[in-house]
Amino acid sequence: MEKLKIFIPSDNLNERTYIIQTLIGQFLGLSYELHVSEDQANYIIQYKNKKIIINDAFFCLYKEPLSYLNHNNLPHSLLWLTSFQSSVEKIPIIYGDNCYTINQEIIYVGLDIFASSFFMLTRWEEIVIPKKDVFGRCAESEMFVVKNNLTDRPVVNEYCLFLKGLLLNINVGFTVLPCKFSAMITHDVDFLFRYGSLFSLGQNLAGDIINRKSLRSAMQTISGYIDFRRGIIKDPFDTFNELMDASEKHGLKSSFYFKPSVLKETDCTYDIFDKRVIEIINRIERRGHEVGIHPSKNTFHNEEQFYSEVHRMRSLDVPISGGRQHYLLYDVSETFNYWEKASLEYDNGLGFSGILGFRCGVCWPFNVFDIKRRRTLKLIEKPLCVMEAAILTENPDPEILYANIQKVLNQIKKHSGLFVFLWHNDGFNRPEYVKYKEVYNEILQSI
Repeated sequence: MEKLKIFIPSDNLNERTYIIQTLIGQFLGLSYELHVSEDQANYIIQYKNKKIIINDAFFCLYKEPLSYLNHNNLPHSLLWLTSFQSSVEKIPIIYGDNCYTINQEIIYVGLDIFASSFFMLTRWEEIVIPKKDVFGRCAESEMFVVKNNLTDRPVVNEYCLFLKGLLLNINVGFTVLPCKFSAMITHDVDFLFRYGSLFSLGQNLAGDIINRKSLRSAMQTISGYIDFRRGIIKDPFDTFNELMDASEKHGLKSSFYFKPSVLKETDCTYDIFDKRVIEIINRIERRGHEVGIHPSKNTFHNEEQFYSEVHRMRSLDVPISGGRQHYLLYDVSETFNYWEKASLEYDNGLGFSGILGFRCGVCWPFNVFDIKRRRTLKLIEKPLCVMEAAILTENPDPEILYANIQKVLNQIKKHSGLFVFLWHNDGFNRPEYVKYKEVYNEILQSI
């Protein structure tokens, strides 16, 4: 049987081979022969006597390694490609043009599918965007998909559907695509005890008065603390059994990500070696759910602190496969390299902190690309698409919250993707969040 052949230019070879393998090999599940030539212009995909020519609109302009990493090289405007081969009417063009021609033997596409997808998956724009938020993260307002209202569209999935249509047009055969719909129900354990100590009480009272500006909430906090100390109620943040019960009811598993901090350390809200913490971790393990890592805020630029926290988690004799950074703090040029060196298998923190949607433009897991070292990592990114904390601060109506989450979930179901859902363990029993508990359960039901 004749193989699919792909011809590419010889510059930016690591970047080109990564994105071709991700889109065609991993996402579309096709084997192919890759041919590299110094004289090659554009990408050519050939099957038997038919060809697809895809415009090389980006990397050809920056032939020296990493010379594209410049703020001036970010896409300046958004164009649209209209195609009758796709299930969507218009496809966003990040790099390239809207030219599209087709005849019996040759198809030409002006949209640079590969550079546009590389831009989304690698998040290289976050290296060159100078504006940071108060936590040191790339400002979400400056990201291309945010500025162009594309956050609710998994554009890389759309590119793959379009590319599949092109390949079918030249008679490439497909079996079942390697991706199918699934869900990860995750919980970042930022706060483990609401009433664990007088210090915890003080933190929560400060939140009630300063952040929530609610004297009523402060009085409820004091009343709850007294009832907890008298043994009348359990700590309201200990929702682990409730969360596991909800997942099990729907045939799902929960993943709980713990901060491996110790007392007096920056960003410590509980001690990972506290007997109460270890008992909860063991309880999760016994019930067959996952325990993962939630590196603290001071790790994303601090390799030594990161490895120290990984070592602490592993010293508890708990198998750790992955997790996500606290506050979604990532330096995409360095942080993933720490995860790789620590032999962690996956991360699922590349989502938005203030909105729902697709920061990487995709709802399928993919290998991370180490931009600065120009290499494909073993580390798998499972992109976060819904975090309740991103929108609960706006105090939305529960029906609106459900509809917004369902909109993202429907997109992921449409593309047979992975729905990574984050709901914090302390988000159920805070007075201002109790009304959203039913939304959580309805989403699990919808999954």
